[in-house]
Amino acid sequence: MLINKSILMIVNQFALEEEYHHSLNQNKHPEMDRSVRLIITLSSCLAIVLSNRYSKFLQTKVFKDCAGGGLLSEKIHVSLLGCNKLCSSTDDCRRILFDKETQLCSLYDRGENCLTDIDVNNKVCFRMLTVCDEVNCERCPIGYYGDTCQHVIEDCTDGARKSVVPMKTIASFIRPSNSLHVIEVLCDFYYGGYTFINIRSMRCPEINFNRTWSEYVRGFGYRGGNHWLGLENIHSILDNHPSFTLQLYLSYDNSASFALSYYRGFYVRDVTDNYKISIASFLDHPSVPTGDSLTNGSYSINGRPFSTYDRDYSNNNCPGRFGSGWWYLDDPVCSRGNLNGRTSGDNFESTWHWTENMGNRTDFSAIHMKLIRIG
Repeated sequence: MLINKSILMIVNQFALEEEYHHSLNQNKHPEMDRSVRLIITLSSCLAIVLSNRYSKFLQTKVFKDCAGGGLLSEKIHVSLLGCNKLCSSTDDCRRILFDKETQLCSLYDRGENCLTDIDVNNKVCFRMLTVCDEVNCERCPIGYYGDTCQHVIEDCTDGARKSVVPMKTIASFIRPSNSLHVIEVLCDFYYGGYTFINIRSMRCPEINFNRTWSEYVRGFGYRGGNHWLGLENIHSILDNHPSFTLQLYLSYDNSASFALSYYRGFYVRDVTDNYKISIASFLDHPSVPTGDSLTNGSYSINGRPFSTYDRDYSNNNCPGRFGSGWWYLDDPVCSRGNLNGRTSGDNFESTWHWTENMGNRTDFSAIHMKLIRIG
Protein backbone atom coordinates (compact mmCIF):
# COMPACT_ATOMS: atom_id res chain seq x y z
CA MET A 1 0.00 0.00 0.00
CA LEU A 2 2.87 2.36 0.80
CA ILE A 3 4.44 1.72 -2.62
CA ASN A 4 1.18 2.54 -4.41
CA LYS A 5 0.82 5.76 -2.46
CA SER A 6 4.43 6.63 -3.10
CA ILE A 7 4.00 6.06 -6.84
CA LEU A 8 1.04 8.43 -6.76
CA MET A 9 3.22 10.99 -5.02
CA ILE A 10 5.91 10.56 -7.69
CA VAL A 11 3.36 11.15 -10.44
CA ASN A 12 2.01 14.19 -8.59
CA GLN A 13 5.43 15.71 -8.07
CA PHE A 14 6.59 14.99 -11.61
CA ALA A 15 3.41 16.64 -12.92
CA LEU A 16 4.19 19.70 -10.79
CA GLU A 17 7.71 19.91 -12.19
CA GLU A 18 6.46 19.41 -15.77
CA GLU A 19 3.97 22.25 -15.36
CA TYR A 20 6.69 24.49 -13.97
CA HIS A 21 9.17 23.87 -16.81
CA HIS A 22 6.49 24.18 -19.45
CA SER A 23 5.42 27.56 -18.00
CA LEU A 24 8.98 28.86 -18.21
CA ASN A 25 9.29 27.59 -21.81
CA GLN A 26 12.89 26.61 -21.23
CA ASN A 27 12.90 23.27 -23.08
CA LYS A 28 15.44 23.33 -25.89
CA HIS A 29 15.39 19.53 -26.08
CA PRO A 30 12.02 18.56 -24.60
CA GLU A 31 12.37 14.77 -24.71
CA MET A 32 15.88 14.78 -23.22
CA ASP A 33 14.93 17.34 -20.58
CA ARG A 34 11.83 15.37 -19.72
CA SER A 35 13.84 12.17 -19.21
CA VAL A 36 16.44 13.93 -17.07
CA ARG A 37 13.78 15.60 -14.96
CA LEU A 38 11.93 12.31 -14.51
CA ILE A 39 15.12 10.67 -13.21
CA ILE A 40 15.72 13.59 -10.84
CA THR A 41 12.11 13.54 -9.69
CA LEU A 42 12.16 9.77 -9.12
CA SER A 43 15.36 10.13 -7.11
CA SER A 44 13.89 12.91 -5.00
CA CYS A 45 10.71 10.95 -4.39
CA LEU A 46 12.66 7.79 -3.55
CA ALA A 47 14.28 9.65 -0.69
CA ILE A 48 10.84 10.50 0.63
CA VAL A 49 9.65 6.91 0.13
CA LEU A 50 12.63 5.64 2.08
CA SER A 51 11.68 7.96 4.93
CA ASN A 52 8.19 6.34 4.88
CA ARG A 53 6.39 9.67 4.35
CA TYR A 54 4.42 10.89 1.38
CA SER A 55 2.34 13.93 0.53
CA LYS A 56 -0.30 14.64 -2.08
CA PHE A 57 -1.27 18.01 -3.52
CA LEU A 58 -4.35 19.22 -5.36
CA GLN A 59 -4.18 22.25 -7.65
CA THR A 60 -6.76 24.86 -6.68
CA LYS A 61 -7.42 28.47 -7.73
CA VAL A 62 -5.85 31.90 -7.29
CA PHE A 63 -8.07 34.94 -6.70
CA LYS A 64 -7.28 38.62 -6.33
CA ASP A 65 -8.60 39.80 -2.98
CA CYS A 66 -7.21 40.76 0.42
CA ALA A 67 -4.60 38.13 1.16
CA GLY A 68 -5.89 37.02 4.55
CA GLY A 69 -3.75 35.18 7.11
CA GLY A 70 -1.97 31.92 7.59
CA LEU A 71 1.37 32.76 5.97
CA LEU A 72 4.11 30.60 7.49
CA SER A 73 7.16 31.55 5.44
CA GLU A 74 8.42 32.56 2.00
CA LYS A 75 11.44 31.52 -0.02
CA ILE A 76 12.64 32.84 -3.36
CA HIS A 77 14.53 31.15 -6.21
CA VAL A 78 13.00 27.70 -5.81
CA SER A 79 11.23 25.50 -8.36
CA LEU A 80 7.61 24.43 -8.09
CA LEU A 81 8.78 20.96 -7.08
CA GLY A 82 11.08 22.54 -4.50
CA CYS A 83 8.15 24.55 -3.13
CA ASN A 84 6.10 21.37 -2.92
CA LYS A 85 8.86 19.57 -1.03
CA LEU A 86 9.42 22.56 1.24
CA CYS A 87 5.75 22.49 2.25
CA SER A 88 5.91 18.74 2.88
CA SER A 89 8.82 19.21 5.27
CA THR A 90 7.42 22.29 7.07
CA ASP A 91 5.26 21.77 10.14
CA ASP A 92 1.67 22.99 9.68
CA CYS A 93 2.09 23.77 5.96
CA ARG A 94 -1.09 22.87 4.06
CA ARG A 95 -1.05 25.11 0.98
CA ILE A 96 1.44 26.75 -1.36
CA LEU A 97 1.28 29.81 -3.61
CA PHE A 98 3.99 29.76 -6.26
CA ASP A 99 4.94 32.65 -8.55
CA LYS A 100 6.35 31.14 -11.75
CA GLU A 101 7.94 34.42 -12.81
CA THR A 102 9.73 35.42 -9.60
CA GLN A 103 10.06 31.82 -8.29
CA LEU A 104 8.67 32.98 -4.94
CA CYS A 105 7.32 30.12 -2.83
CA SER A 106 4.79 31.05 -0.12
CA LEU A 107 3.71 28.50 2.49
CA TYR A 108 0.37 28.69 4.32
CA ASP A 109 -1.19 26.74 7.17
CA ARG A 110 -4.78 26.76 5.85
CA GLY A 111 -7.23 27.19 3.04
CA GLU A 112 -8.48 25.71 -0.22
CA ASN A 113 -7.65 28.53 -2.67
CA CYS A 114 -5.00 31.24 -2.70
CA LEU A 115 -5.79 34.93 -2.30
CA THR A 116 -3.38 37.68 -3.28
CA ASP A 117 -3.74 41.45 -3.34
CA ILE A 118 -1.41 41.70 -6.34
CA ASP A 119 -1.56 40.39 -9.90
CA VAL A 120 -2.70 36.75 -10.14
CA ASN A 121 -0.91 36.10 -13.45
CA ASN A 122 1.92 33.52 -13.36
CA LYS A 123 0.76 32.25 -9.96
CA VAL A 124 -0.42 28.74 -9.10
CA CYS A 125 -1.97 27.37 -5.93
CA PHE A 126 -1.79 23.85 -4.50
CA ARG A 127 -3.51 22.50 -1.39
CA MET A 128 -1.89 19.64 0.48
CA LEU A 129 -4.24 16.72 0.95
CA THR A 130 -2.30 14.63 3.47
CA VAL A 131 1.09 13.97 5.03
CA CYS A 132 1.17 10.28 5.89
CA ASP A 133 3.31 7.24 6.46
CA GLU A 134 2.23 3.62 5.99
CA VAL A 135 0.18 3.69 9.22
CA ASN A 136 -1.41 7.09 9.72
CA CYS A 137 -1.52 10.75 8.74
CA GLU A 138 0.12 13.38 10.87
CA ARG A 139 -1.07 16.55 9.09
CA CYS A 140 -4.72 16.63 8.06
CA PRO A 141 -6.41 19.60 6.37
CA ILE A 142 -8.05 21.82 9.01
CA GLY A 143 -11.40 20.20 9.86
CA TYR A 144 -10.34 16.66 8.93
CA TYR A 145 -9.29 14.23 11.67
CA GLY A 146 -8.67 10.54 12.35
CA ASP A 147 -5.69 8.23 11.78
CA THR A 148 -6.02 8.63 8.01
CA CYS A 149 -7.91 11.96 7.96
CA GLN A 150 -11.07 9.97 7.25
CA HIS A 151 -13.45 12.12 9.33
CA VAL A 152 -14.64 15.71 8.86
CA ILE A 153 -16.15 17.92 11.56
CA GLU A 154 -19.85 18.70 11.09
CA ASP A 155 -19.55 22.40 11.89
CA CYS A 156 -17.25 24.70 13.83
CA THR A 157 -18.90 23.88 17.18
CA ASP A 158 -18.29 20.19 16.52
CA GLY A 159 -14.61 20.89 15.85
CA ALA A 160 -14.14 22.88 19.06
CA ARG A 161 -15.94 20.27 21.17
CA LYS A 162 -13.87 17.41 19.78
CA SER A 163 -10.61 19.38 20.22
CA VAL A 164 -9.40 18.36 16.75
CA VAL A 165 -8.80 21.91 15.48
CA PRO A 166 -6.51 24.82 16.42
CA MET A 167 -8.01 27.27 18.90
CA LYS A 168 -8.06 30.28 16.57
CA THR A 169 -10.14 31.96 13.88
CA ILE A 170 -9.23 30.02 10.76
CA ALA A 171 -10.65 28.60 7.51
CA SER A 172 -11.80 25.01 8.03
CA PHE A 173 -13.52 22.24 6.13
CA ILE A 174 -16.84 20.95 7.48
CA ARG A 175 -19.37 18.34 6.39
CA PRO A 176 -22.79 18.46 8.07
CA SER A 177 -24.02 14.94 8.82
CA ASN A 178 -26.99 15.34 6.46
CA SER A 179 -24.80 16.45 3.55
CA LEU A 180 -22.58 14.62 1.08
CA HIS A 181 -20.54 17.73 0.39
CA VAL A 182 -17.52 19.11 2.21
CA ILE A 183 -17.55 22.91 2.34
CA GLU A 184 -14.96 25.43 3.45
CA VAL A 185 -16.04 27.97 6.04
CA LEU A 186 -14.43 30.48 8.36
CA CYS A 187 -14.51 29.19 11.93
CA ASP A 188 -14.02 31.00 15.22
CA PHE A 189 -12.96 28.07 17.38
CA TYR A 190 -12.79 30.21 20.51
CA TYR A 191 -15.70 30.24 22.99
CA GLY A 192 -17.32 27.03 21.77
CA GLY A 193 -16.88 27.27 18.00
CA TYR A 194 -18.74 29.71 15.72
CA THR A 195 -19.41 29.19 11.99
CA PHE A 196 -19.39 32.42 9.96
CA ILE A 197 -22.26 32.71 7.46
CA ASN A 198 -21.87 36.38 6.50
CA ILE A 199 -18.72 38.52 6.60
CA ARG A 200 -18.42 42.20 5.72
CA SER A 201 -15.10 43.98 6.16
CA MET A 202 -13.79 47.39 5.17
CA ARG A 203 -10.22 46.07 5.15
CA CYS A 204 -10.97 44.12 1.96
CA PRO A 205 -12.19 45.30 -1.46
CA GLU A 206 -15.95 45.74 -1.53
CA ILE A 207 -17.94 43.23 -3.57
CA ASN A 208 -21.44 43.54 -4.97
CA PHE A 209 -24.12 41.98 -2.71
CA ASN A 210 -26.93 42.79 -5.15
CA ARG A 211 -26.84 39.24 -6.54
CA THR A 212 -29.19 36.79 -8.20
CA TRP A 213 -31.22 34.15 -6.40
CA SER A 214 -28.90 31.36 -7.56
CA GLU A 215 -25.83 33.26 -6.33
CA TYR A 216 -27.34 33.75 -2.87
CA VAL A 217 -28.21 30.05 -2.80
CA ARG A 218 -24.65 28.96 -3.75
CA GLY A 219 -22.74 31.67 -1.89
CA PHE A 220 -20.17 34.17 -3.12
CA GLY A 221 -17.09 36.13 -2.10
CA TYR A 222 -13.97 34.93 -0.28
CA ARG A 223 -13.79 33.67 3.28
CA GLY A 224 -11.03 36.04 4.32
CA GLY A 225 -12.94 39.16 3.32
CA ASN A 226 -16.47 39.91 2.10
CA HIS A 227 -18.42 36.67 1.90
CA TRP A 228 -21.92 35.14 1.92
CA LEU A 229 -21.79 31.42 2.73
CA GLY A 230 -24.87 30.48 0.71
CA LEU A 231 -28.46 29.72 1.70
CA GLU A 232 -28.14 26.02 0.90
CA ASN A 233 -24.99 25.72 3.01
CA ILE A 234 -26.60 27.70 5.84
CA HIS A 235 -29.67 25.44 5.78
CA SER A 236 -27.46 22.33 5.71
CA ILE A 237 -25.58 23.47 8.83
CA LEU A 238 -28.75 24.44 10.72
CA ASP A 239 -30.49 21.18 9.78
CA ASN A 240 -27.59 19.26 11.29
CA HIS A 241 -28.54 19.91 14.93
CA PRO A 242 -31.76 20.77 16.84
CA SER A 243 -30.80 24.27 18.00
CA PHE A 244 -28.49 27.09 16.92
CA THR A 245 -27.96 30.68 18.02
CA LEU A 246 -26.98 33.43 15.60
CA GLN A 247 -24.49 35.98 16.93
CA LEU A 248 -24.49 39.43 15.32
CA TYR A 249 -21.33 41.52 15.59
CA LEU A 250 -21.19 45.17 14.49
CA SER A 251 -17.91 47.10 14.50
CA TYR A 252 -17.85 50.88 14.00
CA ASP A 253 -15.91 54.09 14.78
CA ASN A 254 -12.94 52.77 12.77
CA SER A 255 -13.08 49.50 14.73
CA ALA A 256 -12.80 51.37 18.05
CA SER A 257 -16.30 50.26 19.15
CA PHE A 258 -18.44 47.18 18.69
CA ALA A 259 -21.85 45.77 19.60
CA LEU A 260 -23.15 42.21 20.07
CA SER A 261 -26.51 40.46 20.16
CA TYR A 262 -27.90 36.94 19.88
CA TYR A 263 -30.87 35.41 18.05
CA ARG A 264 -31.81 32.12 19.68
CA GLY A 265 -33.50 29.26 17.88
CA PHE A 266 -32.24 30.55 14.53
CA TYR A 267 -33.29 28.43 11.56
CA VAL A 268 -33.52 28.74 7.76
CA ARG A 269 -35.80 26.34 5.86
CA ASP A 270 -34.88 24.68 2.56
CA VAL A 271 -35.44 25.79 -1.01
CA THR A 272 -38.97 24.34 -1.16
CA ASP A 273 -39.94 26.97 1.44
CA ASN A 274 -37.82 29.68 -0.22
CA TYR A 275 -35.39 29.59 2.72
CA LYS A 276 -37.87 31.12 5.19
CA ILE A 277 -36.28 32.40 8.38
CA SER A 278 -37.33 31.42 11.91
CA ILE A 279 -36.13 33.02 15.15
CA ALA A 280 -37.29 31.95 18.63
CA SER A 281 -36.04 34.85 20.76
CA PHE A 282 -33.65 37.81 20.94
CA LEU A 283 -30.99 38.47 23.57
CA ASP A 284 -29.00 41.69 23.57
CA HIS A 285 -25.56 42.05 25.09
CA PRO A 286 -25.95 43.95 28.39
CA SER A 287 -22.86 46.12 27.91
CA VAL A 288 -22.56 46.55 24.13
CA PRO A 289 -26.10 46.07 22.72
CA THR A 290 -26.98 46.19 19.03
CA GLY A 291 -30.72 46.48 19.50
CA ASP A 292 -33.18 44.24 17.64
CA SER A 293 -33.78 45.18 14.01
CA LEU A 294 -34.99 41.72 12.95
CA THR A 295 -37.84 40.67 15.27
CA ASN A 296 -38.91 43.90 16.98
CA GLY A 297 -42.67 44.46 17.03
CA SER A 298 -44.61 44.71 13.78
CA TYR A 299 -41.39 44.75 11.74
CA SER A 300 -40.38 41.16 12.57
CA ILE A 301 -38.98 39.19 9.64
CA ASN A 302 -39.92 35.90 11.34
CA GLY A 303 -41.37 33.51 8.77
CA ARG A 304 -40.36 35.63 5.78
CA PRO A 305 -38.90 34.04 2.62
CA PHE A 306 -35.60 35.19 1.19
CA SER A 307 -35.81 37.72 -1.66
CA THR A 308 -33.46 38.85 -4.41
CA TYR A 309 -34.00 41.27 -7.27
CA ASP A 310 -34.81 38.42 -9.66
CA ARG A 311 -37.01 36.52 -7.16
CA ASP A 312 -38.81 39.08 -5.01
CA TYR A 313 -41.34 38.03 -2.35
CA SER A 314 -41.54 41.47 -0.72
CA ASN A 315 -44.10 42.98 -3.15
CA ASN A 316 -42.35 46.30 -2.56
CA ASN A 317 -39.18 46.03 -4.68
CA CYS A 318 -37.17 45.73 -1.46
CA PRO A 319 -34.14 43.97 -3.04
CA GLY A 320 -33.96 46.71 -5.67
CA ARG A 321 -34.30 49.52 -3.13
CA PHE A 322 -31.91 48.01 -0.58
CA GLY A 323 -29.49 46.72 -3.23
CA SER A 324 -29.12 43.28 -1.68
CA GLY A 325 -30.77 39.95 -0.95
CA TRP A 326 -32.47 39.49 2.46
CA TRP A 327 -35.52 38.23 4.33
CA TYR A 328 -37.62 41.30 3.54
CA LEU A 329 -41.04 42.19 4.94
CA ASP A 330 -44.18 42.37 2.82
CA ASP A 331 -44.28 46.04 3.74
CA PRO A 332 -42.90 49.31 2.31
CA VAL A 333 -40.48 49.45 5.27
CA CYS A 334 -38.80 46.27 3.91
CA SER A 335 -36.42 45.85 6.86
CA ARG A 336 -35.09 47.73 9.87
CA GLY A 337 -31.57 46.67 8.93
CA ASN A 338 -29.50 46.16 5.79
CA LEU A 339 -26.47 44.02 6.62
CA ASN A 340 -25.80 43.29 2.93
CA GLY A 341 -25.96 46.87 1.69
CA ARG A 342 -23.17 48.94 0.19
CA THR A 343 -20.52 50.27 2.55
CA SER A 344 -21.03 53.87 1.40
CA GLY A 345 -23.36 56.00 -0.68
CA ASP A 346 -25.93 58.79 -0.62
CA ASN A 347 -28.95 56.47 -0.37
CA PHE A 348 -29.50 55.33 3.23
CA GLU A 349 -31.72 52.36 2.28
CA SER A 350 -29.08 50.77 0.07
CA THR A 351 -26.21 51.45 2.50
CA TRP A 352 -25.45 49.01 5.31
CA HIS A 353 -27.34 50.05 8.44
CA TRP A 354 -28.96 48.74 11.61
CA THR A 355 -31.70 51.09 12.78
CA GLU A 356 -32.25 49.89 16.36
CA ASN A 357 -29.67 51.48 18.69
CA MET A 358 -27.53 52.54 15.70
CA GLY A 359 -29.99 54.99 14.14
CA ASN A 360 -28.68 56.48 10.89
CA ARG A 361 -25.15 55.19 11.43
CA THR A 362 -23.51 53.73 8.30
CA ASP A 363 -19.82 53.99 9.28
CA PHE A 364 -19.37 50.31 10.09
CA SER A 365 -15.96 48.74 9.69
CA ALA A 366 -17.10 45.11 9.96
CA ILE A 367 -20.28 43.04 10.25
CA HIS A 368 -20.30 39.35 11.16
CA MET A 369 -23.12 36.82 11.34
CA LYS A 370 -22.07 33.50 12.85
CA LEU A 371 -23.72 30.35 14.21
CA ILE A 372 -23.09 28.24 17.30
CA ARG A 373 -24.77 25.02 18.43
CA ILE A 374 -26.78 25.10 21.63
CA GLY A 375 -26.99 21.94 23.70
